[in-house]
Amino acid sequence: MKRTIVITFALFSALIVYAGRVQHPCLLLTKDGVASIKEAKGQVPLFDNSLQQLLNSADLALERAICLPVPEHGGGGYSHETHKLNYFDMANLGIAWQICGRKEYANKVKEMLMAYADMYPQLGYHPLGLSNTPGRIFWQTLNESVWLLHVSQAYDCIYDTLSSSERRHLEKNLFRPYADFIMNGTEDNCANYHRFNSLNNHATWANSAVGMIAIVMGDEKLLNKALYGSDGSGDVGFIKQLDVLFSPDGYFTEGAYYQRYAIWPFMMFAQCLHHNRPELGIFEYRDGILLKAVDTLLQMAYEGEFMHFNDAIEKGYRAQELVSAVDIAFLANPSNKQLLWVANRFQHEVVVSDAGFAVAKAIAAGEEEPLQLRSCLLRDGANGDEGAFTIFRSPRADQNSAVTFKATSHGMSHGHFDRLNFCYYDAGNEVVTDYGSARFLNIVAKYNGHYTHENESYAKQTIAHNTIVADGRSHFDGSMALASKSHPKITACSLGGSLQMVGAVEDKAYDDISMERYLFYADVPFLEYPIILDLLRATSDKPHQYDLPLHYNGHMIELSVPYCKFVDNMKAMGSSSGYQHLWLEAEADAAQGTTSYTWLTAYRMYSVSTTTSAQDKIFLARTGAGDPDFNLRSEPVYIIRSNSKPGAHLFASCLETHGKYDLMVEQSANLDRSCKGIEVLKNEPELIEVRYLFKGERAILLTLQLNEKNPQYYLRYE
Repeated sequence: MKRTIVITFALFSALIVYAGRVQHPCLLLTKDGVASIKEAKGQVPLFDNSLQQLLNSADLALERAICLPVPEHGGGGYSHETHKLNYFDMANLGIAWQICGRKEYANKVKEMLMAYADMYPQLGYHPLGLSNTPGRIFWQTLNESVWLLHVSQAYDCIYDTLSSSERRHLEKNLFRPYADFIMNGTEDNCANYHRFNSLNNHATWANSAVGMIAIVMGDEKLLNKALYGSDGSGDVGFIKQLDVLFSPDGYFTEGAYYQRYAIWPFMMFAQCLHHNRPELGIFEYRDGILLKAVDTLLQMAYEGEFMHFNDAIEKGYRAQELVSAVDIAFLANPSNKQLLWVANRFQHEVVVSDAGFAVAKAIAAGEEEPLQLRSCLLRDGANGDEGAFTIFRSPRADQNSAVTFKATSHGMSHGHFDRLNFCYYDAGNEVVTDYGSARFLNIVAKYNGHYTHENESYAKQTIAHNTIVADGRSHFDGSMALASKSHPKITACSLGGSLQMVGAVEDKAYDDISMERYLFYADVPFLEYPIILDLLRATSDKPHQYDLPLHYNGHMIELSVPYCKFVDNMKAMGSSSGYQHLWLEAEADAAQGTTSYTWLTAYRMYSVSTTTSAQDKIFLARTGAGDPDFNLRSEPVYIIRSNSKPGAHLFASCLETHGKYDLMVEQSANLDRSCKGIEVLKNEPELIEVRYLFKGERAILLTLQLNEKNPQYYLRYE
């Protein structure tokens, strides 16, 4: 008993000391920051503009009647969007109070918080029932965490305007039970406890939200739960997430789209810890992993839009998460002037915070430097040993192209069955494409804004990607549990210069098939643009049917063999593994030797040439079959099908960019492909040799010597 009393007294004393040293605001705005902002009013254009936008929003919020609808709808629905607007309004009003000092801003926040404090204790679970971690105000607890993260900032900003009794009321009836629900759920549903103490982006939001409200309330015990997990062991919690979810290169295991989403709470909470727990050295932790994560995210983009893989929709540098992350990263490391270029050239705004002010002030001083997009291999896994995502950038300064190669771990629930997948970007367009996700975010009419059923039945399936499909079955038979047990192995990589290369092996996607792929991105002296040379080999001691799809953005121009188009009787290509969603538009017998396909994207031609036999089939297909609700975009795909005997089956391909098609002056040039044939000279376990034949009696001889320790490759122009 005595020991219990001593510990409780010591903890209580610590809480008093912690609460006593908190000066508000203390999260993203600080007292010193507010003073600097006020002093520089009218002198920092980008910040002044951003502040004016926030004040405009705050003024609108002042005019709106307080509305707390009964929770009913999912994303995009009335109740969801109203409560979402409320947390933005409260955050904006709180910041406006700090900068402008108009008491009506603070009073409106207090009124809204008091209304929520009256409402929240009366709420049960959200009625929609679409999540195994249902919220109360929102359909899932994830959105509850987002609400608390924003409202914590509002409470921080008006904290000193409230009486002690008002603060006690809000904390007793709103903030503490809200945080407890996020951490523990309820007696009859403990899913939130497991989610809070897990390692994924939902847990990141939960830990960050609870941690931020803990800082505002001066609750060290609650803060430690956010940092180290409910039991304080450190096996989970915010700090452990920094250890596990990012690779040493700053790659987030779920991919670019969800790295964009997770970086928001990661950086916001980190900034709060930097202000209030500087002894943690959060921005130096694990060799500056959070700053690496921001840089890696910026690298995984083309023309300011994130590269598509795993569950992804259109997002880029202008996303609100990136505005916040870029600002905070610069405040943490002001020597990185390239962040200013992103803020000024793409985002055109900053967050009204200490970090946003630092960015805008540096831009006004002319400190920005152009962002250097580079070829890079981004390792996956906490230790960097679970494959990698590779990006080749064009070797020529006057070119604007990139190649991606995905040989990573699965990516948890947002991963796709796409081992050894590649994509190609050129001249401002995604040319060889990845479908991304089948989702209409926050559009109620489309499955309440959630992932549609076709996300599972098509978008995640292997046939929806540019990699090999065996026997019409997806990798791992579409099982996330199986896919999560293994990862590809990167066998070779060379970046930069006129010849870039990456190779990887995947031997678990199918029980009896080993897949290996080697991509070369070469700047060839006798060709107008760099080319992609692709060696994709499947080895098995059993016969298999191999499909090699290539999804592209553009319009079909030419197939090098005669084809039959189904004009009035199209049918689906299959009944499962994504094939049920592909309309078969045309088919052909492949050529003996090489088959080529050409399409037009914007004002350039693209041709892929691949080794085939006369027994192979060619299919031209399009998404949309088996889709009664029109949830899938209509996109074309070119497929080669080979029925292979036991042994090693090699697809050797050349993807070339060529020509110019200019409607403004009605001119075209170099519309014919340069590659005239491909010869496989050797296809042995430790040696692949291929000759690519081009116009003008030119050729490229590619030799790949494979050994486990140090694969060697040679490219010779003939």
